[in-house]
Amino acid sequence: MILKKKLVHLMCLVFIFNLAACSGSDDEPASDSENPTITCPANISIMIASTESGAEVTYTAPTATDNVSAAIAQLEGLPSGSLFPIGTTTNVFRALDPSGNTATCSFDVVVTRNEPSPNLPYFIGDNPAPTGKVWAKVEDMSDEFEGTVFDDAKWHRNPSTDGFNWVGRPPGLFKSENVAVGNGNLNVSVEKMATSQTVNGNNYTHGGAIVRSKNVAVQGQYYECRMKANSTVMSSTFWIAFKQNCNTGPVRKLELDIQECVGRIHSGTPDWAVDYANVYASNTWRHYRTCDTEITESIQSPGKTVLEEENNSRFFVYGCWWKSPTEVLFYLDGVYTHSITPPTDFDLEGHITMAIETYNWNPVGDAGSIFETGSVDELTTKYDWVRTWKLEDE
Repeated sequence: MILKKKLVHLMCLVFIFNLAACSGSDDEPASDSENPTITCPANISIMIASTESGAEVTYTAPTATDNVSAAIAQLEGLPSGSLFPIGTTTNVFRALDPSGNTATCSFDVVVTRNEPSPNLPYFIGDNPAPTGKVWAKVEDMSDEFEGTVFDDAKWHRNPSTDGFNWVGRPPGLFKSENVAVGNGNLNVSVEKMATSQTVNGNNYTHGGAIVRSKNVAVQGQYYECRMKANSTVMSSTFWIAFKQNCNTGPVRKLELDIQECVGRIHSGTPDWAVDYANVYASNTWRHYRTCDTEITESIQSPGKTVLEEENNSRFFVYGCWWKSPTEVLFYLDGVYTHSITPPTDFDLEGHITMAIETYNWNPVGDAGSIFETGSVDELTTKYDWVRTWKLEDE
């Protein structure tokens, strides 16, 4: 009898325990389904000098609240106190509670450079000037293109007066009326002409232009321009051209291409040029020809940097230090990108040249309707400025 009573008592205890487990305990919280809240700081905008590569940014850490507790973790971006690069960095944070409920917030850190100073070459980081030397601006080889008047004292825009006697590679004709100054730029427009023209026995259907410096470019100097390419199959360029004179010399024919790109490619563009709408393409040429004949042979030494953006997407600063007859260095937006050892000594005097022309390797016949439907912006190569610098003693 006593054993039976103990067994009944034990069964009652088990029942009571199970009932308590099913109904919950005062010491154990109910299931948590409430999301935490998290608050990020406001967006941060920083303006830095044109020569700096980024900005050290300190920000207030996000805060979170929850009915129990929440831990904060950074999912994207950079921690406070980091060096933030140029552009927009999005910082994403998450609050997480013990039950797995989450909430997120984000804010941007936007770092922008000031425009390059007109009083110094555009170099980010180390200035390559040798010890004891400084850069001095060559005013008669520089132009900010302010106002609305083309400076005829510094530049040729009529190919019949520049001494090269080159009117353009067919089917693109150089037309001086396609060159104008306005809105802070040298603007060179391109066109499909309403009526084709025949010049020197060649047929021209499209118009571009060429601008050349009246003063000469020489080795040792630094040349730079801020340029936005047009959006057509025609070129946007910045280079140094060298005259050939069979009577007085020099007979050697050289060419120093600082930047040569096009606004777009198409199905007719060869494989070697598929990146020419997003490239910093440079070259050095030694052209061989006898006097009064076409070029019969050329040797080259090229160099290039492929870009993540198209050349017509924004203004880029293209720079070239023609350091010596055997060494040419190139810079993009103030940063060194590539060098070239020319195929022959580059020790002659040349002329800064900006030519917007056609190429047989990127034919206009496959260009689509851009010449008919393109906006003024799309049909214009824009030069914000051209600057030339020489080294002088400190």
